[in-house]
Amino acid sequence: MKKLLGPMLYARNQPSGDTWSFFVNLYLGDSDPARPPPLRLRFQRLDGTELTEAVQAPPRCVADFSALSGQAAGVLWRWEVTLAREDSPTRVTYRFEPGEGCPALSQVDFAAPGNPVKPWSGEDVRTVVVPAKGALPRAAFFSCNGASDAKTWGSVMRMKRPFGCWADMLAQHEETKEGGFELLLGGGDQVYADSLLDHEPLVEFRKRELEKKLDRDFGPPPGFHEQMLARYVELYCERWSGSVGIAPMLARVPGVFTWDDHDIFDGWGSHEALQSCEWFESIYSAAAQAFEAFQLGGLKTEEKKPARRKPCDAHYLQTLRFTGTECDVDLVALDLRSGRTYRRQVNGKMAHQVMSPEQWDSLDAWRQEHAKDAGAKPRHVIVLSSIPLVHLRFGPSVETVGGDTEMHDDMLDQWESVVHRGERIRLMVDLLQLAKMSCCAVTVVSGDVHVGARGLIRSRNPEHIPAGLAEAAIEQVTSSGIVHPPPNMLQFMGMRLLAEESVDDLPSYMQTEMLPVGKSRYLRERNWLSLRVEPARSKVARPKLWLRWEAEHTSLSMQVVVEPPPLSSPLVATHS
Repeated sequence: MKKLLGPMLYARNQPSGDTWSFFVNLYLGDSDPARPPPLRLRFQRLDGTELTEAVQAPPRCVADFSALSGQAAGVLWRWEVTLAREDSPTRVTYRFEPGEGCPALSQVDFAAPGNPVKPWSGEDVRTVVVPAKGALPRAAFFSCNGASDAKTWGSVMRMKRPFGCWADMLAQHEETKEGGFELLLGGGDQVYADSLLDHEPLVEFRKRELEKKLDRDFGPPPGFHEQMLARYVELYCERWSGSVGIAPMLARVPGVFTWDDHDIFDGWGSHEALQSCEWFESIYSAAAQAFEAFQLGGLKTEEKKPARRKPCDAHYLQTLRFTGTECDVDLVALDLRSGRTYRRQVNGKMAHQVMSPEQWDSLDAWRQEHAKDAGAKPRHVIVLSSIPLVHLRFGPSVETVGGDTEMHDDMLDQWESVVHRGERIRLMVDLLQLAKMSCCAVTVVSGDVHVGARGLIRSRNPEHIPAGLAEAAIEQVTSSGIVHPPPNMLQFMGMRLLAEESVDDLPSYMQTEMLPVGKSRYLRERNWLSLRVEPARSKVARPKLWLRWEAEHTSLSMQVVVEPPPLSSPLVATHS
């Protein structure tokens, strides 16, 4: 039996403030999916006391990739963990130990150069932070964990600290004074899969004329889907392994991840007619299954063997609640890739779509359910949007001229694109109405754009504003990227010259605005985000959400502070 990837922790709903529960996953080669591996997952306090009740059931198979070709064939196993909370945050350790008669696990080295894999050992110990009873988790948010091409990746590996931001996050987690992190949020591009397009037979396919690519008689060869799935699985085993980078945090902090285009390939959803061709459908299906297994923690079908996924047939909207004594936090992770379409309507016009109708229905149903608890206690809603709702906006003429350049799909990717602005307004209105109906503060957290930024959504629409307030407001905090380098000064100046940054007046009496991050409007260095809810300091105060950029080089003193509305008056989110 071989360890191919892991361990990896995944967050769960926390309906009670008395326990802390999560999943622990291991991806194992030479493993029989019908027989749980003879491994014992042990949890201990720092003083060595055994937590015998932490794991009460044997692991179960959540993805069976054992039939794949290559060294990445294996089975994904899940252990369910529940830990009792105490009056203050506690640290526990865990390890896997081979059972009786089980040979020692070997370690397959998938890691990229510069990020070696340490040999697997039964003594490998990880530290997990358990929140205090009734407390809310301290979270770390990241995006853009890689590079889109070999040249950019080479520049990353030549840096003095290629994974410096990950090292800083791990240091904060291990630092007992800060308390560590209990939740890891991935905002998209957790892996960069663009290199997979350079393998045969895709190289030959990409040379063909568009008409030939769309010809169903020129479909992919037999086994192409399985071949691509094996490559995506190998990619996760490579990029999520190693002694530095993302792997140490995956093994210590329960995660929630949405995806973006590079988790499939650059610009997925903005490639017009090609998205419906059989080649791209196979690529998407393979990427979706790998995403389900390694980012969601298990395949989303009862049959844990690979099965085809088609674009727009399903979505990955996620909602989780973390219940606290004073305040609740709801996490809404939007899926802005699986439902993207660009297709010709009956009238001949082209229709663009970011979120599928099914996802809109699911989001609406969740909003209605969430509003039923309005006024019970203060609440924060954190919305993960892989792309910013407020950022640089390129006008129609720039997007038209950019249609023949490499920037075209990057422009179409963004909510600010002219082809998505109607749908973008719908989402902003829904979030403003959510804040009012549910008596909660709404904060948007995003990534993708390789700079840190801050946006504000305002509304003076009476439907969004309770009596006594002048306006409603939603903060947006953008953090990107944790590994991908920022654009150089010349590149970024060119982008800003082509784009608008002023206050944008929108229908329904709404406005958006970009606000400074520290001394500048944008944070042009690698960064990630820390989030925490501070308990109320008095009977009249309310628990505040604090968001802070953690930059690679600059120490930023500013933080974004979001306060939930008073229960006596269902206000929308305020900002400080």
